[in-house]
Amino acid sequence: MKAMLFTLVLLAGTTAGFDKPESAYWYAPGRNWFVSNVAGSPVGKDGNGWIARLDESGKVTSEKWVSGLNAPKGMRAHGGKLYVADIDQLRIIDVEKGELLESVPYEGAKFLNDVAVGSDGTVYISDMITSKIHTWSGGKAGTFLEGESIEHPNGILIDGDKLIIAAWGPGMDPASFATTSPGRVLTVDLKTKKVTPLGSGARVGNLDGIEKRGEGYLATDYMTGNLYEISADGSAKLLRDGFVNGADIGLDPARGLLAVPEMGAGKVTFIDLEN
Repeated sequence: MKAMLFTLVLLAGTTAGFDKPESAYWYAPGRNWFVSNVAGSPVGKDGNGWIARLDESGKVTSEKWVSGLNAPKGMRAHGGKLYVADIDQLRIIDVEKGELLESVPYEGAKFLNDVAVGSDGTVYISDMITSKIHTWSGGKAGTFLEGESIEHPNGILIDGDKLIIAAWGPGMDPASFATTSPGRVLTVDLKTKKVTPLGSGARVGNLDGIEKRGEGYLATDYMTGNLYEISADGSAKLLRDGFVNGADIGLDPARGLLAVPEMGAGKVTFIDLEN
């Protein structure tokens, strides 16, 4: 990876008291954040996982807004429903009432990690261990893409007609999570399913969360605790380091406020990207 520039970003605040917070998600219609808490092993089907609801300032308004989950991770809302990746199930929750509506099982899934929703309402779910992208559409579960070409996808999002992948890295050992090379950002054409590295395809790290920012993306490296800005040409700029297992980030684009869950520290750190 090429040498990277360092840019100062300001700390806007920290909310502590979480239990292995994996994902933060900004829900603009409700002016609130959701934070998923693994509360145990990331693959443990123990019923200890929960989701907290926070107000727009980051204050917890409902600590266990939804409980009884296993190891909830990435989230995304659409059509009044909050979709949550939970090991081998997609949890569907009423986004206003906090009621679990449905749990959709995915046979063979090992580590459902993040969620993205297309403009047509299709839900995409990454599985980092099996290196697959699953779908939920029209009440049916399916598989969109699989194999080493997507380099063990962690964070995902929809950007126009493409699915953007924050890849953990190729050749991942499911026991140690070690990879043969660092991960990078990949793009997938939603129609043709063609997989293309972003820009130069420069490798960055074991990428976790990803959000769109301007013409590029923000992404975390879970293992190093780094937060990067990745340009359309694939180059990476270090924005901030020192996060303790920075995981699936959430962004309020209107305020330029980024939420970084620190799984290893039990807190969510808010970063002001505008000042």
